[in-house]
Amino acid sequence: MTMIKLSCLIVVLVVICGALGGVDDLRAGVGKPAVQTVPKVMGWHPQRVADLRRQYQAGDDVVVEATEKLCRDADERLSLGPYTVTDKTFVPPSGDLHDYSTIGRYWWPNPETADGMPWIRRDGDTNPQYFDSGFGDTARFLELWRSTRLLAQAYYQTGDTKYSEKAANLLRVWFVDSSTRMTPHAKYAARFPGHWDGKSWGIHGTRHLADIADAVELLQGASAWTAELDEALRQWYSDYLDWLLTSENGMEERDTINNHSVSYDWLVIRMAVFVGRDDLARTILEEFKARRIAHQIELDGSLPAELNRAKPWRYEGYAMEFLFKVAIQGDRLGVDLWHYQTEDGRGIRPALDYIVQHIEPQPGQVDTHLLQEIGVKRIGPLLEIAASIYQEPDYMRLANLIGWESRLDINWAGPNPALVVGVSAP
Repeated sequence: MTMIKLSCLIVVLVVICGALGGVDDLRAGVGKPAVQTVPKVMGWHPQRVADLRRQYQAGDDVVVEATEKLCRDADERLSLGPYTVTDKTFVPPSGDLHDYSTIGRYWWPNPETADGMPWIRRDGDTNPQYFDSGFGDTARFLELWRSTRLLAQAYYQTGDTKYSEKAANLLRVWFVDSSTRMTPHAKYAARFPGHWDGKSWGIHGTRHLADIADAVELLQGASAWTAELDEALRQWYSDYLDWLLTSENGMEERDTINNHSVSYDWLVIRMAVFVGRDDLARTILEEFKARRIAHQIELDGSLPAELNRAKPWRYEGYAMEFLFKVAIQGDRLGVDLWHYQTEDGRGIRPALDYIVQHIEPQPGQVDTHLLQEIGVKRIGPLLEIAASIYQEPDYMRLANLIGWESRLDINWAGPNPALVVGVSAP
């Protein structure tokens, strides 16, 4: 059977399933999709997301194949969870299991003392207890993020209610149900002996709330996603946002000068839009110019707070990714950070060029050690996005040189250039 016939058969089968009650958004037929809405997503280009669904409904071979892969991944999540902060065995200092809690990721017992005190920081070296579900909520929260993202994407693409029902249940348990909900703060994140109340760095571990907000926008219109659930979840986000803006930990994280401050802004901007505070989001974006670009990027484009770390190029690339994510938020709200530069030339593009010139110190030569530390999967998409934003083919040439393989239109999991900017690179 040819791929075209197989794709058409798949679409017809999904239409039949819809007629039997398996989908919320019934297809009108092959090549004749039902009226679609453009989701209010921020991390992806809204129209591009809607286009992918129309292409799937029309039987586009490539999109059908990618959607099948997406659904297989989502199917694996149907039997997992639900997840809740109340499942941990370590009780936070508050005595309340509803409080999100983790240990400091890079903090370890002192090997020089009998009792391990005081704990010491080993930058870049993760204490495995950070992911231990008994000691904290990191692993459960990451599973919630991965599951809701996949399930919401599969629902939006296919209309199959099994995905929306599962996603709605996961979100209800974590954020809404009184017996299992997380209290909207992260006061007890990044705790360790001597700092049992946690440190501001722990907020960084909740950054995936921005992606979960996008997942919720993909669930709009699903019968399982009720108005009551939507209102309750947005209220939770509003409360957490207020905590970020007013708490001691939140203000300390805001005032850092490394990738944490940039991811903090990304989270605040996304949450603000999610709860209807667009003016706050635009204010943060405008302040980003002086607070982050002018203050954290050097004249040569370097990010000194990252280069002073134990794994400098890993964090240089990591911070670059968050600079891009904030600029993408700016696109959605009419604030152009891509082309902003200070009078002395500091900007997002010079910061990228600093990395580029070190990855390729000589034409055609790649510093493989540095590239391995940054990661092809991190810098490759950023180069492709930059090629599109700045209309600079040389970024795409380098992406190809380092072995980045664009998964055009398809990859929902990472910073897919086509889904982010909505256009193909030159």
